[in-house]
Amino acid sequence: MADGPATVTLVDALEKPLRNPQPKQCLFSRVRESLNQEEVDALDRALDKVRTDKNNGHRKVYSSAWLSSVLTSQGYAISSATIQRHLRNICGCHLEDDNE
Repeated sequence: MADGPATVTLVDALEKPLRNPQPKQCLFSRVRESLNQEEVDALDRALDKVRTDKNNGHRKVYSSAWLSSVLTSQGYAISSATIQRHLRNICGCHLEDDNE
C-alpha cells in the first residue's frame, strides 16, 4: 500500500510558519554585497551625498532617483523607492538588525 501525503494536524499547521519569519536583506544591501571594495567605497560615498544634499531651494543634485539611475545604467536594476527605504532604515536589512 502506498504512503499518502503526511498528515498535518491543525495545531502543527498553526505553529509552523509558511516562510522564514526573519526578513531578508533589501535589494540595496544585496547589490552592495555583490560589489568589489572599490565599488562599495564609491557607493557609500554616493549614498552619503544623497543623505547630505540639502538642495537649498533647488532640485537636489544627489538624490535617490539619481543613484537609482546610475546603478540601473550599470546593470543593477534598483528603484529609487528601494534606496529611500534603505536610507530611512525601514527596509528588510534594518528590520533584521532590530530582531537580533
